[in-house]
Amino acid sequence: MNNTIGSTVKKLREERGMTQRDVSEMMGIDHSYLSKIERGVQNPSLNTIRRLSEFFG
Repeated sequence: MNNTIGSTVKKLREERGMTQRDVSEMMGIDHSYLSKIERGVQNPSLNTIRRLSEFFG
C-alpha cells in the first residue's frame, strides 16, 4: 500500500512542479518524513494520508 501512496504523492507533487521541501513546509511535516513516504520506506499515518489527499485535492 505505501508504495502506491508514495508513488502517487511523488507524481502529484512533480506534476505541480513542487519540491519535497515545498510540500513539507506547506503541510507542516518534516521533509525527511515526506521523502520516506515517497520512497515507500515509511508508512504514512491515516491523518497524513488525509492531509495529503486534501492538499493535492
